[in-house]
Amino acid sequence: MRGGAGTEAAEQPTFAARLRALREAASLSQEELARRAHLTTHAISALERGTRTRPYPHTIRAIADALDASDADRAALVAAVPSRRRDTTRPTDAATTQSRGLPRPATPLVAREAEVAAVAALLRDPQQRIVTLTGPGGVGKTRLTIAATEAAAAAFPDGVVFVELAPLVDPTLVLPTIADCVASGPADPGDARAVVVESIGTSTVLLVLDNVEHLLPAASDVARLVEACPGLTVLASSRAALRVRGETEFAVPPLPLPPADGDARAVGESPAGALFLDRARRLVPDLDLTPDDAAAVAEICTRLAGIPLALELAAAHVRLLEPRTLLARLDDVVAGDGARDLPARQRTMRAALDWSHGLLSEPERTLLRLLSVFSGGFTLEDVESVAERSGLLPRSRVLPALGALVEQSLVVSTTDHGVRRHRMLEPVTQYAGALLAAAGESDLAGTAHTGHFLALAEEAAPHYERAQQIEWLARIDGAHANLAAALERAVASGDGETAGRLGWSLWLYWWLRGHVRHGRRQMESVLRHEMSDEVRARAELSLATMAFAGDDVVAARTSWERARASAERSGDTSALAKAVSGIGLAALSTGDVARAREQFEAALPLAAASGADGEWVGTLTHVWLGTVALLEGDPDSAVQHIETGLVSARRRGDRLSTYIALYNLSQVAASRGEGPVARRHLEEGLRLSMETRDLANLAHFLEVLAVVEGSERAHDRVPVLLGAAQGIREMIGTVGYGYYRPDQELAQRAEGEARERLGDDTFDDALDAGRTLEAGQAVAFALGGSLPC
Repeated sequence: MRGGAGTEAAEQPTFAARLRALREAASLSQEELARRAHLTTHAISALERGTRTRPYPHTIRAIADALDASDADRAALVAAVPSRRRDTTRPTDAATTQSRGLPRPATPLVAREAEVAAVAALLRDPQQRIVTLTGPGGVGKTRLTIAATEAAAAAFPDGVVFVELAPLVDPTLVLPTIADCVASGPADPGDARAVVVESIGTSTVLLVLDNVEHLLPAASDVARLVEACPGLTVLASSRAALRVRGETEFAVPPLPLPPADGDARAVGESPAGALFLDRARRLVPDLDLTPDDAAAVAEICTRLAGIPLALELAAAHVRLLEPRTLLARLDDVVAGDGARDLPARQRTMRAALDWSHGLLSEPERTLLRLLSVFSGGFTLEDVESVAERSGLLPRSRVLPALGALVEQSLVVSTTDHGVRRHRMLEPVTQYAGALLAAAGESDLAGTAHTGHFLALAEEAAPHYERAQQIEWLARIDGAHANLAAALERAVASGDGETAGRLGWSLWLYWWLRGHVRHGRRQMESVLRHEMSDEVRARAELSLATMAFAGDDVVAARTSWERARASAERSGDTSALAKAVSGIGLAALSTGDVARAREQFEAALPLAAASGADGEWVGTLTHVWLGTVALLEGDPDSAVQHIETGLVSARRRGDRLSTYIALYNLSQVAASRGEGPVARRHLEEGLRLSMETRDLANLAHFLEVLAVVEGSERAHDRVPVLLGAAQGIREMIGTVGYGYYRPDQELAQRAEGEARERLGDDTFDDALDAGRTLEAGQAVAFALGGSLPC
């Protein structure tokens, strides 16, 4: 029977035909298949009619499971989904292709046109599924990777995802890191492969993995992703090949050298000379080569083996040294270089770095070593604080030393949202880290780094509950890589006290930014270590909220109960108030309204006794008591409680508490048939949600607005809003906010009436259109706009 179904589908290769053949072979009606797959009958009908041609991967999996399909039939269903690859006979614009995290270098790529074209051609070839750029450190693998990705981007209409792997040290974190990028939200290590496969599915995507060489045990995981996702291509940069089946290795060569006896023109036209002169003239625009200078530049290029990073480091000194003097100093360094059994290119790279290091003053050398403890960049203020805490460099010496490192291209400076940030290129970071370890300063620097970012996290935490939310969220966005490094360092050293304090300071940031899986994973690691009852109570609160935001109410309740026990032992009234209210939330989310009321009423006096530290939880507890009253059929009491919370939230400028209150007020208004009142609350909440980028909350607001639109007979807008909410939840991987208790009867009525008025096909098409909207587009539509063309 299975074989017959597969044969019929092969004769009719559309997804609709294959699905219909498989369903009929299983002797199931559309209604029976929909029920088994937990889908609507209309969804199955639309798929078989061909009005929906690109179902989500999880939809295909649910259907295949319901049909008990064989591996061959499952593969046939996946293969029948139309490719999203654009028509290559028509002009395309690579700039329009979605790109996640692709860096934009500040300087142009010089003399790599042939390599860019060759790699881009490999990427466009559907037979080339894994392409690895290999070569020594500093040869320009990352720059070539970025340029080739841009050149080939139009061949990947479903997007380009860039994953920087240099900060990782554990190969088991490669898949979770990829999952964090492709799924737009962190993933648990155990679920990472499934998250990536489900997120990519049959989409035509280019996954760029930069700096893989220290994580080669993960290569087999990457290869299995390619096997599972038929439209996925991987471009990797690594000092060594991945050594997996199907890999094509592209060795990135050093830049060709100028002729030893060439004149200035010949030197400038050679790739290595062109790069050196491009970077030198950015510092000395009127640099004009004499014949002697040209010969010196040619020799510098030769001695540095045409390695781009070494050439850039050398060129940075042209403002101080003319080429002939530069060559003389370079000769001294190269002559005294290290082990002769190292490859020549590695020796010259070390020579360039050693030479640059030799030109630094002692404070500049100290700072270079110290900067190796940072992850993902740093601000001047960060460096000043870490330097002072470590005792390695006075605060007053940091600014001039950092300026010197920037001038010599050992540190790169950028402006991010108006904030000046700095970073070191990875080879320089590794070099500086080795110097730090050799100097015996690693522990001092690491402790200072952790201390600074703990202080920053604890300074930021109260502001997430106040009017400065947006500013502090943005500031922590820039520091998050360093905060994660500090927390991981504390965990690795067994310092549970510091790790617990960091986790408590970060949980609301994680919540608002949607990093709930990441936060849960971190807090589970933190809580394995010893810490005081006061810190343990707050660490358990952090874990509870992460579990609750991830829809795991059972785990959340357990952690809230543990937090209550620790808070009672330590006498921490504020933590106790949060734990008791959390237990109430768990009860509310499971429908135990009486238990929820009991816990919320117990939490209020505890919050009041905590002073300013209890205001936030007191505000929300009033709102949640309003939810309880609404569920108990007392809307007047509900409004009274919610408005009490809303007044407090507005007074503190707290967007999160404000839109939680507005959501509940909109529910009361909707239940009373007060559509304009509900709309006013929802529109304000939508704007506030976008300000904090709280996507989970946004989905809830879009759903309730669909109810309002239905009550006002704007039936054509209902499926778009519902689809937008579904799309957001699929992207972040969670329903979220179990303390919202929407009136399902109102929602079902709005959906049913809209479907009846529009017809199944039109409704499903609009639902699909909504699912494709980005968050900003969904909000624009919700606020009265139209669908984008």
